[in-house]
Amino acid sequence: MPPLPTLVCKACGYVNEGERVYCHGCGAKLDRASLIARQPPAVAPEQKQREVRKIMTPKKSLFPGFWKNLAQTLALAVLAGALVNAALPPEGVPASPKKGADLAIPPQIDMVLENLAIATSGQQKAFSEAELNAYLQKEHFRKVPPLLTSLLPPQRVFVHLGEGTGRLSVEATLANHPLYASLSGRFQPDASGKWTAVCTGGAIGRLPIHPALACYATGAVPVLLDSVKRDIQFLEKLGSVQITPGQLTLGAPKMATAPPPPLASPALSRPAVTR
Repeated sequence: MPPLPTLVCKACGYVNEGERVYCHGCGAKLDRASLIARQPPAVAPEQKQREVRKIMTPKKSLFPGFWKNLAQTLALAVLAGALVNAALPPEGVPASPKKGADLAIPPQIDMVLENLAIATSGQQKAFSEAELNAYLQKEHFRKVPPLLTSLLPPQRVFVHLGEGTGRLSVEATLANHPLYASLSGRFQPDASGKWTAVCTGGAIGRLPIHPALACYATGAVPVLLDSVKRDIQFLEKLGSVQITPGQLTLGAPKMATAPPPPLASPALSRPAVTR
């Protein structure tokens, strides 16, 4: 409660506290009518009841601020989990070749594809993951943008083959820590029988990316892997593309057989003419 205003004695001019009735200086009775006139207006009873009810009634929330703190904690946990998954290597990462080790000569897959595209029907060629990775390791440094090389130096490119699908991954380094970006896809024939590469998703490390977002990155793949674009064009011309765990089997296109020539009609025999 705020203190009462002071009272000035009219007889001697002494300034008294608001609680006094008689002057402390001369003992004369103080005029308290002016004090009542200066008091603030009384608060309406309804407003006073609302203020008391607000003080006495607890908040409806069982734990004030609990749900807000819980939402923030869950958001931070999801973000931390996403960063951890993005830093982890994906499944099926092949072992890095040791320094100084003699690397096997990669197969000339581009020439095999070119010859297989014009081969006779029934011919097949199978490649293992190791052969595909050796070929990609040889080719993937053709066109690496200088900006990408300085920020995220690429180390290697490799594939991981599953049942009907394959994953193409790029390994780069950031502060001596390996990072991985992957695109997954499959080959399927269209209505005309032409094999088409279809993007099915992607990932950063082990953090999956929705296909609607990951497939936009396919435009950057030919920049990093200039050979892939040409190889995919040959793959689309083949008769069969079969992906099994650890192996890619390619088949020559089915050659259109020429229709047999029409049978020659036998010459009509004419009766001998006698003269």
